[in-house]
Amino acid sequence: MTVHPDDEGLTWGGESDPTHVDALAAGPAKEDDIEEAPGISSPLLVTYGVFGGVFLLFTVGWIIAVQRDTISIANPFFDVMYRLGQFLAIASPAAWFVGVLYLARRRRAGARMLWLLLGVLILAPWPFILALELS
Repeated sequence: MTVHPDDEGLTWGGESDPTHVDALAAGPAKEDDIEEAPGISSPLLVTYGVFGGVFLLFTVGWIIAVQRDTISIANPFFDVMYRLGQFLAIASPAAWFVGVLYLARRRRAGARMLWLLLGVLILAPWPFILALELS
């Protein structure tokens, strides 16, 4: 039987091959030796995605609310502090979402959901929401 030239790339030679190295023979893996990492269920992953989307919308809402702000402050210190507060308001939804997922990673999923729900209630862009209601 003739060997096709392309089939040579599919062989590993043999013991006469100079690149052949004998590996230590490890026994077959037992089921007890294999540790499976706990996975995230699909509904929980979808719920995290929904919360992530809500917090992303909150960030956009805070950006719009800050851009609509027309307050001018004469004192430079108070102006810097006010702008810092605006920046923290914009960054807070993303920081809350990442913080809850990171800091509560060892807790049950229900506890993480409660913390995320609390963040939805606290971090809503109220200036943006109330401006829409008044219009």
